[in-house]
Amino acid sequence: MNEEQLDSPSSNHKKNWKAYFWEFLMLFLAVVLGFYAENIREDILNEQEVENNMRSLVSDLKADIALFDSVADRNIYSAEMADSLVELLHADLSNTSDIYFAARSVTANNGYGYSNSKSFDQMKSSGLLGYIKPKTLHDSVGTYYSSFQWLDNQTELMRLKMNEIHESNASLFDSYVFHQMMKVRLSSFGDGRTIISRPAVRPSLLSKEIKDINSVSISYHYYSTTVKFYKRSLMELKSRANRLIELIEKKYHFE
Repeated sequence: MNEEQLDSPSSNHKKNWKAYFWEFLMLFLAVVLGFYAENIREDILNEQEVENNMRSLVSDLKADIALFDSVADRNIYSAEMADSLVELLHADLSNTSDIYFAARSVTANNGYGYSNSKSFDQMKSSGLLGYIKPKTLHDSVGTYYSSFQWLDNQTELMRLKMNEIHESNASLFDSYVFHQMMKVRLSSFGDGRTIISRPAVRPSLLSKEIKDINSVSISYHYYSTTVKFYKRSLMELKSRANRLIELIEKKYHFE
């Protein structure tokens, strides 16, 4: 075999095709393994990010629970005063100091529940919700925050009932007396009620017409029943929040 035959292109091709194949195979495996390694690295980072967000979510849930307790306490006190006012308006209209005190205590102590959903909203916008595992935990998180749509509807009903009270009060109560009574002592928002001052003197009712008395009385009655239903919803949300905290802490073993 002469020197020209050894250096010919066909000879090189026959000699090196296996080397080309192995080079291609190694390059292919490197790309595939790199792809999987990058996916694994991204999954690990996402799981770490989810864990950090879930820690913040627990803090949000605990803040929700504290708010539910505070709002429920204020609202039940408000409902009790509304019930007392209904009784007073149908028992003894001469007891105007207690009537004014009960009426103003109601409107000074109603409150509304809502969720501190900052961590949930952040996870939703960043696409991290899909990385929450197991599925029971993922579903529980979604169910908890979606349930606030129902609470929002009830909140609007509460606002409507309070607006009806404000409108009906104008026919019965002296606004200046209410103004003087609002030299309030505000306790902490976390667990306190607004304690208003009683009238300095026995004030007069603007009307003693049965129609006006009944209009005020029925608006407070409907408000009271709405508040009691609202409180039950808050306690259900509180129960869900506690269960969700237990699931999260069981998964991530937060201290």
